[in-house]
Amino acid sequence: MPSELVESDLVDRLVRHGLGQGEARCYVGMLAPRAFKVSEVAAQANLPRSRTYELIRSLVRAGLCSEVAGGSVARFRAAPPNEVIERLETFLGERAQRRNAALASILHGLDNHQPSRHRGSREEPVEALSRPEHVIAAYASALHAAQKETCTLIAMPFEADQVPEELPVLQRLDAGLRMRAIVSAAARGATQRDYFLRLIAHGLELRTLDRVEAQFVLFDRRMVIFNMVLTPSGERSESLLIRHPGLGQSLYDAFEHLWAQASPVDGRADWPAQRNGLPVTEPAKPVGWRGNGLGPPGPDPRLQP
Repeated sequence: MPSELVESDLVDRLVRHGLGQGEARCYVGMLAPRAFKVSEVAAQANLPRSRTYELIRSLVRAGLCSEVAGGSVARFRAAPPNEVIERLETFLGERAQRRNAALASILHGLDNHQPSRHRGSREEPVEALSRPEHVIAAYASALHAAQKETCTLIAMPFEADQVPEELPVLQRLDAGLRMRAIVSAAARGATQRDYFLRLIAHGLELRTLDRVEAQFVLFDRRMVIFNMVLTPSGERSESLLIRHPGLGQSLYDAFEHLWAQASPVDGRADWPAQRNGLPVTEPAKPVGWRGNGLGPPGPDPRLQP
């Protein structure tokens, strides 16, 4: 195994290339010429075994480690560090191209609308939010500042129990802020149901559609936060914050169109019948609030210590 100093340096380098801290620690915990059980990686990374399994699966999806076939217990082997760094650098380049293209398109559209920045304002009309803490801080600030209404589209993936406690959703509902949300039918499992029922009791207006393609929150028709880009493993997302009344009004009109088509949810009876904790019409699949696709995929009998 690498020395503690080398491990720390490699973790830092992997994080700079887009991995989360947990993913990086799990990867470094597998750096040896053999395959590892989840419990072994958990001990090396100093993480709970259930969380370690989620992170390893995200590394597998990104091609940074692989599951070794055979045996009664699942084992995983890390890809060589040089291959991992090369793969991450490629992804970062592709992500930058997509982000720049999206920003160029948005800025071009903003040029054709009314100016978004008030005279004397130092706020940029478009901000890229590339770290989870930045996204959470932006959401919290916008919720505190909202005076009239928020309109939210919630696509999959979504895991209600991962909504950060820092977001003052209940407080703002109790203060009288109108909040409306349209969620994908796939987000109507038991966890999501209980979360939304609690918000409905505080005044949330909720409707569902069979399919929601986008994910954003619109504040007072003037500012919107889009969830945009996944990291290579899918653990973290990149978001865009846009301040522009013209764009906000266009998104509001689109939201109203979807709102008219969606089905109201006023209580427990409005959720569809479920089988094994999932809506009958929806396949089982992992989900995660930050747009990460990392919800636990269910127990695996092979994952034994």
